[in-house]
Amino acid sequence: MVNPSSLAQDVVLSAMTFSNAFRQRPPQEFAFGLFSRFPTACCELASLLLAWFLSEEHEGITIEVVTGELKEDLRQRHIWLRLDGHNLDITADQFDAALPHVLITQAGGWHERYFGIRTEPFQRGFYEDYGDDCRQDIIDDYRALVHMTRQKGNDLFPEK
Repeated sequence: MVNPSSLAQDVVLSAMTFSNAFRQRPPQEFAFGLFSRFPTACCELASLLLAWFLSEEHEGITIEVVTGELKEDLRQRHIWLRLDGHNLDITADQFDAALPHVLITQAGGWHERYFGIRTEPFQRGFYEDYGDDCRQDIIDDYRALVHMTRQKGNDLFPEK
């Protein structure tokens, strides 16, 4: 794990606040059922929602989506984000409760346990790849999480 201050503090704060919104939303309120198990088994979509949020909040930020296979068991995959050479992961604690809710690492850190099999630039319209039956649920959950995140952010930093 690296010092979060080596990644822009405003980006770290945004990721932490978004992760907290995911954790504080009652499971039964998620429209897309998989999110009710957060952080378990939803690393791809949770990472994509975080990337969407970060791309809206921090104009011009470059975000990559990384897919890795566990070196000890290639059948196990995990997905996280990469920004400015840092890995940013809001679901790693599903594997070890001792990990922080927002794990930030560089090369050689916790994510080294994975072979990186694919790294792609984040595409904002990713939800279009999902079927009509769940696309709107993903968008609705994203909007609810953004609302919670922005409210929490305002609570942390009220306007002067």
